[in-house]
Amino acid sequence: MPDEFTSEEKKILSPYFTNLDRPVYAFTGRVPEEVVAVLFSKYSRSKLSLRKNFLALVRDPDSGFQELLDASGSGGEGGFAAALEKARDFFHRILVGYGDDSVGELGIAHIAVEDCSNIATKRLEDARLASPLEKSTRYVIYDKNMFYRPAAIMASEFADEYVRVNELLLNAYDEQIEPVIAYVKSQWPVDGFEVFDGKKFSELADESARQRALKAYEPAVRAKALDILRYCMPASTLTNVGITANGRGFEYLISKLMSDELQEVRNIGQQMHAELSKVIPSLVKRAMPNQFMAETRKGMRQLASTIFANESPQNMAAVTLIDYDRDAESKVVSAALYGFSNLSMQQVRSKVQSMSAEEKRKVLEEYMGRRTNRREKPMRAAETAYYTFDILSDYGAYRDLQRHRMLTQIAQPLTVAHGYDTPRELAELGFEEKFHSCMRAAADLFYKMYPKFPNEAQYIVPFAYKIRYVFCLNLREAFHLIELRSMPQGHPSYRSIVQRMFYKIKSVHPAFAEYMHYVHLDERDALGRLKGELRTQEKLAKLGGKEINV
Repeated sequence: MPDEFTSEEKKILSPYFTNLDRPVYAFTGRVPEEVVAVLFSKYSRSKLSLRKNFLALVRDPDSGFQELLDASGSGGEGGFAAALEKARDFFHRILVGYGDDSVGELGIAHIAVEDCSNIATKRLEDARLASPLEKSTRYVIYDKNMFYRPAAIMASEFADEYVRVNELLLNAYDEQIEPVIAYVKSQWPVDGFEVFDGKKFSELADESARQRALKAYEPAVRAKALDILRYCMPASTLTNVGITANGRGFEYLISKLMSDELQEVRNIGQQMHAELSKVIPSLVKRAMPNQFMAETRKGMRQLASTIFANESPQNMAAVTLIDYDRDAESKVVSAALYGFSNLSMQQVRSKVQSMSAEEKRKVLEEYMGRRTNRREKPMRAAETAYYTFDILSDYGAYRDLQRHRMLTQIAQPLTVAHGYDTPRELAELGFEEKFHSCMRAAADLFYKMYPKFPNEAQYIVPFAYKIRYVFCLNLREAFHLIELRSMPQGHPSYRSIVQRMFYKIKSVHPAFAEYMHYVHLDERDALGRLKGELRTQEKLAKLGGKEINV
């Protein structure tokens, strides 16, 4: 039955809820996150609705809730802070009583971490229970003077050379921006592109359409140029990242950061804890350095160095399928049928084992065959088949692929031991020798610093150098990863990686590969962002029925 409220109750509730008469409603954003967590937590112990419990808190003189809401509505920061502090003891008792772990998922916060290195962002973005968004190397030109200076290095004999090599790399990046943009325009002139309504740019008579096309072309050109030049950027390059997560996600992430080998990362963890304690203190109160993590990393590093003391890295392919589920087809077919039956999995699998290949294919066709776009992923049965890939790619590609945190990923430390990739465009520009000189300078300094500072040496490694990592993912995630990252607007480096992953899957499970309809296998190096930018300009032009200037 829908809640019924008096006129006075409606007056209290209306500023904080999107409706008062329907069973589906949202907070309006005027309620602090800790209060949201308290109210949601009451679902597990109370027969009342959330809105009724909200009223109960307002009426409870011990909660300080009414004062908190009054201060929040008034916009007075001082009054709100005082009211929140008074109410927190009350909220804390409720949170403890309802179990910290589950309640920690009910309060959300947002935090910005700026001027951090590209090494640190990978630590920040490694948490599954968080949503990060980072400054792009494709759309933003980075400041050549902005790179991280680790305290340990700056207090050592390597300080001057560290600064010099970082400046060498970032100056090389900066000096080539205009020449590479000019090169991209010469290789992909705007006149040759089909833009709107099947017409090429040179065929457009309408001036507003020509301007929209140029607004799409210019950022696509710049994105292509910056994709080429990011190979020069050192991992020390400073960037920004924003993170949204719930209390539990932040608590775990902060503990990981505080336990890291790098001082920069530990500092970020401490600063995040201090700032989040101002907005969701009850939800991050247990975040602290984790001795288990820190000591395990240290012990494993020592043990691995002993075990592999006489081993050297072998030359391997960029993508190697290390392991896969030999019985994957039967498992996926069984799981697909299981959800639509009332039989045990053992019965279903026994039946599937007796089916012919054609009968199994019919099930797969019914389960996966109706997809009309890449966002329509196969359902959960596709999660029962697994693949393990050992990947060797440039660090820039890893930075992009690392965002797929739902899969299991294990990355090795960044090094110069595996060599680096060279964009072919640099040779055509006459910049290749300068590029190689920059890479050699970075490698020389890395090897000098590594014996004394093995962790901090990573900062000097440019994006061009290769890093090794393992991806273990199920078939459903493989659909998402491969179809998304093979799109023409993607960076050529990671497109090549996921295309190879597709061919590996196809070689062992052709029946699954058949349903990956939206994998782009072309190898041409094109102005990939242009179509997306053109679509954006078309949408903006239609918005409100008139031209939108951006």
